[in-house]
Amino acid sequence: MKLIGLLGGVGWETTAIYYRLLNEYTQRELGGYHSARILIHSLDFGDIEGHRRAGNWDEIGRILCEAAGTLKAGGAEFIVLATNTMHRIADRISAASDLELLHIADPVGAKLRTDGFTKVALLGTRHTMESDFYPVVLETRYGLSVITPEPDERAEVQRIISDELNHGIIRAGSEYFVGELVKKLHARGAEAVILGCSHITTIIPPECDVIPVYDTTRLHARAAVKRALEIGHD
Repeated sequence: MKLIGLLGGVGWETTAIYYRLLNEYTQRELGGYHSARILIHSLDFGDIEGHRRAGNWDEIGRILCEAAGTLKAGGAEFIVLATNTMHRIADRISAASDLELLHIADPVGAKLRTDGFTKVALLGTRHTMESDFYPVVLETRYGLSVITPEPDERAEVQRIISDELNHGIIRAGSEYFVGELVKKLHARGAEAVILGCSHITTIIPPECDVIPVYDTTRLHARAAVKRALEIGHD
């Protein structure tokens, strides 16, 4: 079993979810008392968020690359970045650490293609929705067309994530907004919705089951376990 380097803390709640899922999927594959081999470097989200708000991605990159280097030094054999948004600098992190980084868009794209979809919607932080790290992978490697909400809708999703969901707050008005947004994306031709933020999964209302939703955190963690155990992806 390979040693997984989990680069987390952005934020710690999501990192905890990854830790649980990595162990659950490992036990599901191996049975008994087996658990995942994981080396974790958890960052201070306050530092990262401050630089994000200031638009200082060079400094964010420096911090994440330094952390990835400690995972390499500790014996990690590949990296799992426990966040969607920071994948915008995934190539830089991988190059700096000289380790493979299991890109979150790959297991998502593989699953969507296997399930027969061609046009999908992406929800997440504004940086995730406005960056190209998902579209580039999904379009070039998996033949998927990606759409996102309109600019004002992206801004409201960001506000909900930053001001509410990041603090464990779920408001009925925000849940309604996200539900209606999913319906709009469906009307624009989306056949499925990518939940590109772990917090978004807590606010998707039950009536959204008219369109399939894909939890990137679960798909990413499952792919990491398969990579660690060197078994085929599905």
